[in-house]
Amino acid sequence: MMFFANRDINRLAVHAALVSLAWSLAGIFFTVYLLRAGLPLAQIFLAAAAILSLRFVLRPLVVILALRIGMRHAFILGTFLSAFQFPAIAPVDGVGAALVLFVVVSSLAQVFYWTCFHAYFSALGDIDHRGKQIGARQALGAIAGVIGPAAGGILLTTAGPWFAFGVAFAIQIAAILPLRHVEEPKIAQPSPRGALAASSLGIRLFFIDGWITSGSATAWSIVMFQALDARYDNFGGVLALAAVAGALGGMVLGCFMDMGHARRSVWLNAIILTVSLILKSVCGDHAVAVVAVAVGTTLFSGLYMPYWMTAVYNTGKRAPCTFRFYFASEGGWDAGGVFASLVAAAVCAAALPLEAVILLALPAVAVQAWLLDASYAGHERADGVRSAGPLR
Repeated sequence: MMFFANRDINRLAVHAALVSLAWSLAGIFFTVYLLRAGLPLAQIFLAAAAILSLRFVLRPLVVILALRIGMRHAFILGTFLSAFQFPAIAPVDGVGAALVLFVVVSSLAQVFYWTCFHAYFSALGDIDHRGKQIGARQALGAIAGVIGPAAGGILLTTAGPWFAFGVAFAIQIAAILPLRHVEEPKIAQPSPRGALAASSLGIRLFFIDGWITSGSATAWSIVMFQALDARYDNFGGVLALAAVAGALGGMVLGCFMDMGHARRSVWLNAIILTVSLILKSVCGDHAVAVVAVAVGTTLFSGLYMPYWMTAVYNTGKRAPCTFRFYFASEGGWDAGGVFASLVAAAVCAAALPLEAVILLALPAVAVQAWLLDASYAGHERADGVRSAGPLR
C-alpha cells in the first residue's frame, strides 16, 4: 500500500509503538497508582494540573534548545527524559518530595517530547494518506496497548512498582533507536511572519482535546479501577481487551476519512463520543457494565484520533513553520488540561460524584465538532478552487 511506502513515517510508527508499549505497561497506571498511594481524588487532579501548568511555563525552552541542537536531537532528548517518568513515580507515597520530583520530571519530559513528535509526524506524513497513516500508527499502538496493560498489571501485582516501571524505562530508551535514521524537518529561521497566528486552529483543537482527556479520561480510569476491585491485574486486563477493539476501529475509520468522508466522520464521531461519555457516567461500580462499556466505546472511538489529528497534521504541514505550529498548539493542550483538571478537582473537593467529571467533557465535544467541520469545509473549498484551474 502506498501509505506504507513512506519510510520516515514507518520509522516514526515503530518509535511510537515502543513509546506506546512503555506507556501502556506503566504510564497508563499512573493515575490509579497515585490513588493507591493514598492521594485523594482532588489531589490527583491537582497534581495533573501542576504538571500541565509547569509544561506551559517551560515551553519556551523547547524552541530555544531545538534551534541550537536541531529538532531530531530535541526529539531524542524528549524521548530520553520521558523514560525517567517511570522510576520517578515509583517512590511516591502521598504528597511529598517524591511527588514534586515526579511532577517536575514529567513536565520537562512531556514538553520536549510531544511538541517534536507532532511536528515530525505532520511534516513527514502524506496529506493524501494522512487518515490511513494515523490509523496505522494507532493500530501499532493498539498492539502495544494489548500487551502493555496486561503485562503491566501482572508485573505491578506480582513484582512491584520498581520492577514494572524499570521495564517501561528500558523500552522507552529503546524507542530512541528508530529516530536516528528519520529525516530531520527544518525549523524555519528566523520565524516566518504569521507563524504563530497560523496556529489558531491547532491551539483551539488541542485545548479541546486537553479538556476532554484530562477530565473525563482520567475520571473514567479511576471509575474502572475502583469497579474492578482496585487491582492492577484486573484493570490492565480490561484495558488490553479494549485495545483489541480500538485497533480494528482505528484502521477502518482512518481509511473512511481518506475516501472523502472527513466531514461525515466529524458528526459521526461527535455522536459516538457523546454516547460514550453518557454510558461511562452511568456505569457506577458494576464491574460487568464497566467492562462492556470499556470495550464497546473503545471499538468505536478508533475514529477519534484520525478524525481530529488529520485536520491538525494537514494544517500544520501547510503552516509557515510546522515546529512553531505545534509549539503553540501544545500550549493550547496544556491550557485545556489545566482547566479541566482544576474543575475536576473542585468537583471532587465538593464531594460530588466522580461521574460528573466525565460529563464535563460534553460541551467540549460539540465545540470540537463545530471547529473540525469548519476546517474540513474550508479545505474542500480550497481543493475545489485548485482543481477548477484558472479561468480562461
